[in-house]
Amino acid sequence: MNKAPGRTPAGTRRAALGVLAGACGLFSMLQLGVATLLPQIQHAFGVSGTDAAWIVSGHLLVACVATPVVGRLGDLYGRRVVLVAVLAVVAVAAVVAAAAQSFTVLLVARLVQGVAAGLFPLAIGLLREGFPGRSLAGPTGVLSAAFGTGGGIGILLVGVFGDGAAAFRGLFVTAAVLAGVLLVAGLAVLPETPRRAGTRVDIPGLLLLSAVSACLLLALSQYGREGLGSATGALLLLAGAAGCVALVQVERRSSQPAIDTRLLGRRPIWTLNVVSLLTGLVMFQTGILAPVLADAPRSTGYGLSADGGLTVLVMLPMQVAAVTGGLLSGWLRQSGRMSARAVMITSTVLFAASPAVFGLMTGTAAGLALGTALTGLGTGLLGGAMAELLMLASPSGSAGVTVGINSVLRNLGGSFGVQVSFMVLAVTTSTGGYPAVSSYTAVFVGATVLAAAGVAAALAFPRTAGQPEAEAPISSGRVTRPIRPTT
Repeated sequence: MNKAPGRTPAGTRRAALGVLAGACGLFSMLQLGVATLLPQIQHAFGVSGTDAAWIVSGHLLVACVATPVVGRLGDLYGRRVVLVAVLAVVAVAAVVAAAAQSFTVLLVARLVQGVAAGLFPLAIGLLREGFPGRSLAGPTGVLSAAFGTGGGIGILLVGVFGDGAAAFRGLFVTAAVLAGVLLVAGLAVLPETPRRAGTRVDIPGLLLLSAVSACLLLALSQYGREGLGSATGALLLLAGAAGCVALVQVERRSSQPAIDTRLLGRRPIWTLNVVSLLTGLVMFQTGILAPVLADAPRSTGYGLSADGGLTVLVMLPMQVAAVTGGLLSGWLRQSGRMSARAVMITSTVLFAASPAVFGLMTGTAAGLALGTALTGLGTGLLGGAMAELLMLASPSGSAGVTVGINSVLRNLGGSFGVQVSFMVLAVTTSTGGYPAVSSYTAVFVGATVLAAAGVAAALAFPRTAGQPEAEAPISSGRVTRPIRPTT
């Protein structure tokens, strides 16, 4: 589709928004569907809970690196072309996952599917550049609601396909078909966006980011296997810390960094990034631990001995609430009833309440359903509001960079949240093979404290940040050069 954005018919715009919403829903369907199936995957391949957690945390680790890479490729070749290419990769990886006969093959396929993390920032970029001069409050609300819808479909498919290997194979086949349909539709209706020949991919920065994240996640996994006295875990933590120092130095010298440290220092940007980091932790932790709690036997004192149907009932409120929150977020902001800042603060309070409910109502289906619903509502409210605030608070020409960094940090928060949770549970596993209820309580107390810090960060976001700040000079006397969008 090569029409000028200003003359795009309304019907085509709606169709394009539908494709973008479908792409976001596909990513969410795979994330939440696989998270719900984690106990079945563990049983089907006979792996430990710590190893099975890599199906999610490894996927998120790749997502952290893929987000800026996909964004830069969108700058180079146009967002429409790159989005279609990502859908093709996801479709192929889903077919491989569906046919996997070993845990290793399934894990590799899930790692490749991590490129789908670039779909949301690409969608935001297509809305902004493909349809200029139009309010993004409503469309971003639709995209947020699509995450809830996609996750809900993923959870429903778990119930449809039943327990065991058939469930995750059916989920991946469905994902492959949906990716193929969206690919064809995207070629027909998505607008072209400008190409920027001067853009380059920050290979050293991305390699360091990958190495640092991998070292920290492997350290947590090692602690889960060997206990808190693990020498290997300590060495990996030291390597990760050294990598962090090197990453900061490399990114400060880069003209087009994957992680722009100059932007990160601005108050509106760092507050939004802290919110995404901590809410991402709670969001993925809830999505992972709720089905694990439901699957555990009642003899543990917290399990429900759930079959696929009960797991669906426990998880479905999360997605219904996410759809509701996404649509409500767009309406509240578009109608002027609440500012994007107020919507963000409300969502962080909901995120803080979710693990508290899990901790107080452990062992009940009502507690799991209420906890997941609070997380879903917070997720839906936050998505569109966060995108709007990032674009308003970004210096001129750097909105894409800030959205990309924010997505990376949300995925990092989720990845570490999942791995830390399974590390704590693995270290305290009882002789019966299941963690003690006190271990889950410790995990949820920690998550509540961190989520409360997210509320504080949201409150610290300046009320006047709707106007982009002037470019700030850096130590060398140069002015920060705006980096073109990476999403």
